[in-house]
Amino acid sequence: MAREKTTLPPTGAGLMRFFDEDTKAIKVGPKGVIALTLILIAAEVLLYAFGSQIFG
Repeated sequence: MAREKTTLPPTGAGLMRFFDEDTKAIKVGPKGVIALTLILIAAEVLLYAFGSQIFG
């Protein structure tokens, strides 16, 4: 009895996948993104609370 060979359909259609090319950019991990977001939120809250006193 012959085994049936199954093939997967071609994917991507020649398009580049997101991990095919390594760009020269700053690589930031998830913890760094969360830390930067929290710092920006804290700065905005402080400016909202004390901005009129600091900047007149």
